[in-house]
Amino acid sequence: MPSVTCFRFRFTPSWLMICIATLSFTLLASLGFWQLHRANEKKNMLLAEHLQRKQKPLLWDSNKTLPQQYQLLQVEGVYLPYIFLLDNQYHRHQWGFDVLSPMLLAGGQVVLIDRGWVLGDSTRQSFPKIITPMERLPIQGQVYYPSSKQWVLGPAVEKKNDKLSILEKIDTQIAEQILQKKVYPFIIRLDRKENYGFLRDWAIVSMAPERHLAYAWQWFSMALAVFILFIVLNVKRNEKTNN
Repeated sequence: MPSVTCFRFRFTPSWLMICIATLSFTLLASLGFWQLHRANEKKNMLLAEHLQRKQKPLLWDSNKTLPQQYQLLQVEGVYLPYIFLLDNQYHRHQWGFDVLSPMLLAGGQVVLIDRGWVLGDSTRQSFPKIITPMERLPIQGQVYYPSSKQWVLGPAVEKKNDKLSILEKIDTQIAEQILQKKVYPFIIRLDRKENYGFLRDWAIVSMAPERHLAYAWQWFSMALAVFILFIVLNVKRNEKTNN
């Protein structure tokens, strides 16, 4: 057992206590730094969205390079007669779906258009009836690349019929397999001013940077508490006396 003497006090932690304290402190501090990293990520996302929203919409087609995250685009195409419903979407504590409609562009490729949120049937016995225009039309919206870190429990897609599928996450590769057409790796969130849309109130981040910072300081405080407790429990007064 290590021992350090300083003036009238002796620091004598056991090896077990050292291991427990070190592991606990490292884990708690790591969680704090992870929250700081997430806060920085969220700040960058909000800043990128703000800067892109100040730009004029780009008239985009398949001949141009892929757009940037949150970029405002104008595209023209025809909606295909197929609907993807993105499951487990909530608005003011109400459960529903985001409606994703595939739009066929002039080059033959498809881009998914997020037309907004619709209320779902909690019994799941029926699904929203979505009216989709069939004529060629121009639309405007904001680019969104879905996160590659999404994960789901169970199947990622459930086909209901030959015109409807339920998605557990935004997955353009799944859409590509179902539609048998090339699908771009981003979606377009339909502008609120556009017709044929539903409730459009997308959050840029799921948690504000300030909350991540608050969680970070909680983890750091707990790490500091572990360190102080480790010192206090293992410091003893030196009882040795001079004869």
